[in-house]
Amino acid sequence: MVRYYWRRRLTADVIDALAAYFSALIFFQLEGFAAAYYLAGHHAAIPIFRTIALPLAFLIGPWCYFVLLERSSTGATQGKVWLGLRVYTSEGQAVSVLTATQRHGCRIAAAILGLWPLALSGTKHPLLVHWILLGLCIPAAVWLYYRFVDPISRTQVLPVEYPPPSFQG
Repeated sequence: MVRYYWRRRLTADVIDALAAYFSALIFFQLEGFAAAYYLAGHHAAIPIFRTIALPLAFLIGPWCYFVLLERSSTGATQGKVWLGLRVYTSEGQAVSVLTATQRHGCRIAAAILGLWPLALSGTKHPLLVHWILLGLCIPAAVWLYYRFVDPISRTQVLPVEYPPPSFQG
């Protein structure tokens, strides 16, 4: 299980990023349908609702995916389950909702750090300076993500077997 750990970990993160984006799109569509159905008689309120609710879909959808699955009995998101990884504390216990939320907050901070040059460019075609800043910020964001979200020290032994779940089911 320790062999090719980082390759499996990065692959699991890519799978989880795609799944979290898909869950955000589901929330995005549900809120769009809710706006069209419940606010059909109030056309002036639809843009206000979408301005507030649709960005929340891209926060709530990935939060539900990451936090609820990391807190579940499997102790991992779908990408980690497929590749034999698990999220747990140093004592071998499942992470709490607060810890999983903090981990997700670090993911959001890393994404903001990595993509801020393009977001602040304000143009349809970003300039060369924006691409250079993006090239500098993405490695920093990846470093912060793996430093604070899933820290592994050089002396930490990666487990070959995981502790059994707290209940059988």
